[in-house]
Amino acid sequence: MSAAGDGDSRSRAELINAAALEARLHQNAYDRFEDAAAAYFGVNRTAMRCMEVLDRLGRLTAGEIAVRTGLTSGAVTAMLDRLERDDLVQRLPDPSDRRRVLVQLTEKARHLAADVYGPLTGEMSQLEKYSDDQLRLIEEFMQIATQTLDRHAERVESLRLGDAK
Repeated sequence: MSAAGDGDSRSRAELINAAALEARLHQNAYDRFEDAAAAYFGVNRTAMRCMEVLDRLGRLTAGEIAVRTGLTSGAVTAMLDRLERDDLVQRLPDPSDRRRVLVQLTEKARHLAADVYGPLTGEMSQLEKYSDDQLRLIEEFMQIATQTLDRHAERVESLRLGDAK
């Protein structure tokens, strides 16, 4: 990684393009890693997205999972049935409202996740070399990249044949 003022003579446009390319390459590497993780878990990428949401946010209803993943409630229900059959999630009554059902990861899922993500998390210590300001900049860059991808995913999802915008 080049530091500011280190003699990098690229133009601003070249630097922007290089940063955007690295973001794309990061996404490709992430996709490859998640494909491998999904195969290890014995599930598809959609199920991995669901489990990631549960890992990050904790217990959720099926409806909340649908909102967080962009899936239909029917797709979430079918996916949760498969994940429950594979002992990767469990459904529990909501202690504050017995009519609601919450979904959480099982110990099996957490054990598999530790196998897959533990070593990756350990290598994140490489980020220690960056200052707090640099880490904030990286965070902001990734947020902008994520928000941009989300907007364009919505745009592409709304496209109809012959209805280019």
